[in-house]
Amino acid sequence: MKSGCVVVTFKRSTKSDTQDVTQGGTQGGTQGGTQGGTQGVTQGVTQDVTQEDTLDEKIEKAIKDNFNITTEELAKQFGVTSMTIKRHLAKLPHIRYVGSGYSGHWEVLDKE
Repeated sequence: MKSGCVVVTFKRSTKSDTQDVTQGGTQGGTQGGTQGGTQGVTQGVTQDVTQEDTLDEKIEKAIKDNFNITTEELAKQFGVTSMTIKRHLAKLPHIRYVGSGYSGHWEVLDKE
């Protein structure tokens, strides 16, 4: 009985086997990858831009309705984090907080 020996047999591929594998892999990979990747990126960018714009508008409307609303209350209302609200408010120069944390309020200035 032999112990510790392993026998491996390799099949020699022919030229036609190699061409079939290369053509099938390249065509399928390029077409599927490009179409799927481009479509996914385009949809993602479009949806993100639209959602950001509507979130900015929602924040502005909520502040106009209640000048004393907190960023935490805005976050709960829109299902995002308070950090997201703060990030959006930082990009809205016509909305500012006046006063201290407890006794302050929001001001919405006219857009220029």
